[in-house]
Amino acid sequence: MIYNLAFSQILYDQYANSSYAKIKSFKMVPVVEERKGYILHYGPENGDSLANPVFPLLGNCGLMVDFDILEESTRDLRYEVIHCDRNWKEDELLEGEYVTIKEDLVLDGDRAESSFSTTVPYIHYSFMFPFSDITLHVSGNYILKIYELTDDDKIVPLIQKRFVVYEQLVEIQGEVKRPNVVQYIDSHQQIEAKIIPHGFDLSSFDKDLFVVYRQNGRWDKTISGIQPSHISGDGSLIFNNNRNALFEAGNEFRQFVFRNLRIATFPIDYITKENGLFTVYLHPDDDWHAAYTSTTDLNGKFIIQEEISPQSSDYTADYATVKFTLPYHKTMDDTLNLYVCGEFNDWKMNEENKMTYNIEKQQYEASILLKQGCYSYTYIRASNNFKTIDFSSIDGNFYQTENEYEIFVYYYDYSIGYDRCIGYKRIYTNF
Repeated sequence: MIYNLAFSQILYDQYANSSYAKIKSFKMVPVVEERKGYILHYGPENGDSLANPVFPLLGNCGLMVDFDILEESTRDLRYEVIHCDRNWKEDELLEGEYVTIKEDLVLDGDRAESSFSTTVPYIHYSFMFPFSDITLHVSGNYILKIYELTDDDKIVPLIQKRFVVYEQLVEIQGEVKRPNVVQYIDSHQQIEAKIIPHGFDLSSFDKDLFVVYRQNGRWDKTISGIQPSHISGDGSLIFNNNRNALFEAGNEFRQFVFRNLRIATFPIDYITKENGLFTVYLHPDDDWHAAYTSTTDLNGKFIIQEEISPQSSDYTADYATVKFTLPYHKTMDDTLNLYVCGEFNDWKMNEENKMTYNIEKQQYEASILLKQGCYSYTYIRASNNFKTIDFSSIDGNFYQTENEYEIFVYYYDYSIGYDRCIGYKRIYTNF
């Protein structure tokens, strides 16, 4: 291995410190390569640019990776992939057992392009894998690692992101239900599932099977290690009426669109340009926690797109400072910090998306640099040490909320010693 991170034994999604490389607008979307070399977004429907980085082992499928570094010169960037166990720890597989590298994994040439006619200069990096560069041999959890090779041959990690490769060896049926437990009936959603083996040996499910539920593509919103409630006569594993499979339902995400920096559309109040840079002022947000808000949203995700040249938005879309405000009567008991969170910042809570309280105006405020497009977001509260994290006191929890869920089924393969992902299912609420 050429890569050594000191983040932790568990390999989380990570970015380099912004003082070293200001990385923005990272997207990793499944794609499929057709015979003529044409690339389509891969998902339940063709063109699904909101699909999560999950794809089947077979079928010419892979990932499209896009991100910007806010600077004017390209860096010598490389990438690699690492296989992990079910708990996202690097496993003991040798590199040759899970991947074959065909070419140097370098992000240069047409993989790095300078922004065109933007007020904020950036280099846009884009590449697809596996395809021509590498071949993956096994299913399971993977880490994509992007790093810089400096002039003095030092390796500096920049990006660490999770993705999953699956084999559909079992059939998964799943449904999102309203809980039948009184204290959760109005605020939570319950996942029920059925795993049908169709000849796959699940006899050792109690020690080798591992099921993970995930909400809205977020690894900070997962439930894992659920055991079946019973086994049906045909050998199917039934997962229902399990209090351990309850998710806080949340509320619909707040969202805004700024494809055109010269036209303000609700919820944007107005757009200014000072010293050559754009600022987008959003209408102050409402307090949603008291009632369910029925809106169509992106489930916390974002799409990069500008209106004038939408097909070349990757390098023609500009950046603007977006001003968020949340009217809030703060009391002495409000000791938690408030953050604006979404896929656009990988749900991280840091100084860049932390809100400050304006005592005079009685409101929280934040200024975040974002690329033109469509954004959905929520508010999260946390203590200074992040031991207390509150996802719901600002927006509330309502069982009616439309959410996306995924079911991952892992099974330990003793033949070469790794956790296979033998099934995957994507489901939605339908109340």
